[in-house]
Amino acid sequence: MLYSEIKERENRFITALKIVFPLLLLIGIFFHSYQLFPHTSINFILLILLIPIYVYYTVYLIYYGFQTSLIDPITKTFTRAEIIAKIKKINDRENTAVIFLHVNNLSDINERYGINNGDLVLGQFIQKLEFFLREHRFKKVAIGRYSSDSFLLYLKHPHKELRHLLMIFTKSVQNVGISNIEIKVAFSLLSAAYDSDTHNLIERLLMLIEEQKKSEETTPHIKLNQFHMIIDEAIKQHQLFFKYQPSLSLQTEQISILEVLIRMESHTYGSLSKQQIQRIVNHTGYEMAFDEKVFELLVEEMEPLLQKELLFSVEISPVTLRNLSFKRYLLTLLSQHKIDPHRFILEITEQKSYENMHRFREIIESYQEVGFKIALGNFGGNNCGFEYLKHLPIDLVKFDIEFTKKIEDSKYQQLLLHYVELIQSLHIQSMVKFVDKEALLEKIKEIRPDFIQGFCISKPKNLEQIVGDIL
Repeated sequence: MLYSEIKERENRFITALKIVFPLLLLIGIFFHSYQLFPHTSINFILLILLIPIYVYYTVYLIYYGFQTSLIDPITKTFTRAEIIAKIKKINDRENTAVIFLHVNNLSDINERYGINNGDLVLGQFIQKLEFFLREHRFKKVAIGRYSSDSFLLYLKHPHKELRHLLMIFTKSVQNVGISNIEIKVAFSLLSAAYDSDTHNLIERLLMLIEEQKKSEETTPHIKLNQFHMIIDEAIKQHQLFFKYQPSLSLQTEQISILEVLIRMESHTYGSLSKQQIQRIVNHTGYEMAFDEKVFELLVEEMEPLLQKELLFSVEISPVTLRNLSFKRYLLTLLSQHKIDPHRFILEITEQKSYENMHRFREIIESYQEVGFKIALGNFGGNNCGFEYLKHLPIDLVKFDIEFTKKIEDSKYQQLLLHYVELIQSLHIQSMVKFVDKEALLEKIKEIRPDFIQGFCISKPKNLEQIVGDIL
């Protein structure tokens, strides 16, 4: 049950008490009046007049109760007025974040599946959100419906960690969908201390959502001749950044893999996440140009990390991998820097399987012959991972976030357990990611994948931080 439903129940109970208590009082008055006062017609009339007064009072309370419901009838979250009132009453504003969640495609869902299904999606979306928050030990969270397709909530927690958790939640919902209906979610987050005027705070959250929409609308339309300009700008201004997230080997109990996370800053287009970058390169056909630049900068930066026997997992486009000139480029680059190809895991994820599977297998084997390892990302998600597992010589499988986030579901737990056993029986290593709680870590350890990654092991760190931890 949502926190808002609990508060609504309390409100209804208080209203019921307000109705019952005067009734008991009225009965008491009648009882004592007949004992204390003479039975005159005037006294009798005065007592009788109390009955319509009580009836009016009761009807008023019932009417007022229906008019002042605390919750939205569809999603069972707080109404707009109630959630705004609660935000205004936040005491520790410095350490509290106000979050705006927006369902981007609700109008499309209503048109395609009907308004009733749209309402069901919203209700289940809130249930998933509440369950996710409870999983991460957020209890009695006040969630309110701000408009038809948006919600407000507030949490007392470090803002960076909250942003990461919300990214995990929104990605999970978008990957899985709700009742086989695709749902697209965006969020914005600000400190409650951003502005003492709650309406100004909400306006800023709305503006941040709009900026995200504009960014998503504009990034796919970058012209082909602009792509090199963006990449060159990022490189010259040192605006292509790497972070490294360690993975723990359960066999050695040591950090053995560093996943390379990429982010790009552009003066023209602002900060671009890996997903946005991928949309650009896929749309423009410049997958290989970008992947070459990534490796060019990475091999220059990673030199201090080469003292340790670590593997570096880098996500690249399958289109890049299938281009033979990229392999020649990569081998030449690594040879110049005297780096062994055995140090790299090339991770691929693809929605639709490549038609010429035999040729793809030959290409992957040619990479493996010189030392590279090949990983499948988001395995078990909405992609062709199973098809590639059947036909391609894979070295490592990284499971989709859905398995981690639904580990409490016995079905998902059994699936993950048997997938790990199956993969290991094929002499392929496995990795479970997004392990962010101690209880979850213990459950995953019982399943015995080869590697575990997540906040329980380590957060992503820049070069200086990771060098300080490892060396």
